[in-house]
Amino acid sequence: MSDTSGIFEPGFDKKVEISYDSLPNSSFEDVNLGGAKFSNVNLKESIFEDVNMDEVVFDNTSMQSGKFTDMYMINSKFLGVNISNSRFGCSIMNNVEFKNPDLKNSQFIHCDLSGVEISDCKIDGLKINGVDIQKLLEQHEKEIQGI
Repeated sequence: MSDTSGIFEPGFDKKVEISYDSLPNSSFEDVNLGGAKFSNVNLKESIFEDVNMDEVVFDNTSMQSGKFTDMYMINSKFLGVNISNSRFGCSIMNNVEFKNPDLKNSQFIHCDLSGVEISDCKIDGLKINGVDIQKLLEQHEKEIQGI
């Protein structure tokens, strides 16, 4: 705020540090937080809409029961992330890497899996369009071996 006019004056390239504070139910709109660092922060039940998170890093983060809709996660990597009970819908996830995830009991519905590679994965009970893939691979191995 300007001292004389009462009109908001945006601060450009201003550095703000907030530590040991509680800001529940706060709202941030048209804010540039590029390059910001969040450590030991509780964002439970927060909503992010129309947000640019290009090249963002989530480390040691729990995203259980998250809802990810209309996301563009191209060239993204999910390395050791807990996304249990999360939902991904209407999203573009090209060239994405999942490393060491636990995807038990997951469902992939109406997905484009063209060019997807699955290797060194436990596939007990994996079905594609109702076909048990482990049994299909076992049958394929028998045919290769001529059994």
